[in-house]
Amino acid sequence: MINTKFCLGKPMALFCLLILVLISLSGCKNAATQSTMASKDGAFPVTVTDDLGRKVTIKAEPQRIISLAPSNTEVLFFLGLGDRVVGVTTYCDYPEAAKVIPKIGGFKDPSLEKVVALKPDLVFATGMHAQLIKQLEDAGLTVLVIKPNTIDGIFNSFKTIAKAAGVENKTAPLTKDLQDRVDAVNKKIASIPDNQRPAVYYEMWYEPLMSVGKNTLISETIKLAGGKSITADLAEQYPQISEEIIIEKNPDVLINSYGHDAKKVTPEEIAARKGWNELSFVKNNRIYTIESDCLTIAGPRIVDGLEKMAQCLYPDLFK
Repeated sequence: MINTKFCLGKPMALFCLLILVLISLSGCKNAATQSTMASKDGAFPVTVTDDLGRKVTIKAEPQRIISLAPSNTEVLFFLGLGDRVVGVTTYCDYPEAAKVIPKIGGFKDPSLEKVVALKPDLVFATGMHAQLIKQLEDAGLTVLVIKPNTIDGIFNSFKTIAKAAGVENKTAPLTKDLQDRVDAVNKKIASIPDNQRPAVYYEMWYEPLMSVGKNTLISETIKLAGGKSITADLAEQYPQISEEIIIEKNPDVLINSYGHDAKKVTPEEIAARKGWNELSFVKNNRIYTIESDCLTIAGPRIVDGLEKMAQCLYPDLFK
């Protein structure tokens, strides 16, 4: 007697087996496609254009990174790359984790020997490191120059650094949050007429008196916050100016930030300077200090600086 149940079940089993094989092959194909796409998205080598206009090729995803500037260090941590940073300057003190990373020297004078000894895959420099860049490249190291002087330029530097490090997909959400904050400031001051925007004297240093001219991050921050720098038309980036110019311009607001090593100067000391008692910012008690790192370091904290600047210029709008 023939077992009809067995005979009918065998073709069905074979059919099911065939379906499972096809599904498995399809899954493998999709996985292979996704793997190829992932490889393509984060493919190395990659070529990026730095802020000197140089096309630099990074052969493999860098795991050992050195930063020659506080700004680059902040951006690397901001992008979640802090665990890859093996060397920073003595001035790289933010975030807190940067303080314990091996130091390769000062910002202006990093040590070539210390950089080379750390065997980095990638070095992030600035425009002031021209001679060192050549020496590093002669030593076989890959160097990218990052030197933005606008907020848009800073946001673009995030993309450049992220692409070079193989984490380009991280930049969009991080940058969007910062851009939204910049847009919020712009929206609040958009309707203020030009003739009602305060004239600003930014005091970068006091012995001698120094301010900021064209093509500086601070000048742009003042403008974006709705102010008019009295030295914005000067060609020199950090010009020394006379008291006569300040008295002649009679600005509405004085803002200062002297840096970490400077002697702190109080608003009362500024107001007591000879011949300054009739200046508008003295009579109206509009002398403010903003932490220098928020205005001078080309990293994510520049947006903090913009918001603080706007608060100083328009305290009723930005409470």
